[in-house]
Amino acid sequence: MNFPALFKIELLKLFRKSNVIFFFLSIYLFVTPISRGLDEISKEKVVLAGDFYLSIVNSFSIFGMLLLALFIVNSVGNEINEGSFRKALAVGVTKYEYLKGKLILIVVISLFVVFCALLVFFLFGFFSFKIPFDGLLKGVIGLSILKQFLSLFYAGLFGLFLILTFRNRTIGLVFFPFWLITEFFVYLFGYSGEIKTFYEFFPGIAGWLFYTSPIFSIEQFLIVIIYSTIFVTSSWYGLVLREEKSL
Repeated sequence: MNFPALFKIELLKLFRKSNVIFFFLSIYLFVTPISRGLDEISKEKVVLAGDFYLSIVNSFSIFGMLLLALFIVNSVGNEINEGSFRKALAVGVTKYEYLKGKLILIVVISLFVVFCALLVFFLFGFFSFKIPFDGLLKGVIGLSILKQFLSLFYAGLFGLFLILTFRNRTIGLVFFPFWLITEFFVYLFGYSGEIKTFYEFFPGIAGWLFYTSPIFSIEQFLIVIIYSTIFVTSSWYGLVLREEKSL
């Protein structure tokens, strides 16, 4: 199956009822971090486009990665629970094509989140802080856009790995936030210096640090690449080594 066909199939699946509900919930949850980011930057006497842009990026970081991973867990989990995954295999879709379709889906959603961050930046920068459009353009950091996309794609791979490993949507939706909360405490202890936790090597923290870092860190990039390779490889073997019944 070629790329346009896979893209069309995954695009149609995006408008399933459960995905639409998840989408509107995500918008609601984004309001709080964005509002806090705007409140912090508005305290400055002079709002610089670059500082405002980084504030928007940081506001999107945690919720963007978390919700993207949970969206993949929820979407793929629904397909597995409802049997549409087995039906797809029965009509001739190979497991390779199925995995490829999910990677395309993650790319599309990652680009959408990056676009939303840029849209919020331009709208609020122009209308709320009266920053000229050319000034806003100068404030956008191209390297940061690339890091945002790679980090979001990485989060999607994390969610895909989780759901294809456990094959249970409920476990995925419960386990993932619990795991990230655990990482949050590991980060706090390590950042404070009270305990040497090597927090930068934890999967969730590694992606977040790469997302929000003002520079392109080769070390962080390599950690993300290594984990991404593990996630994709594990997802693939989670598909090919598991027999599907009732085809």
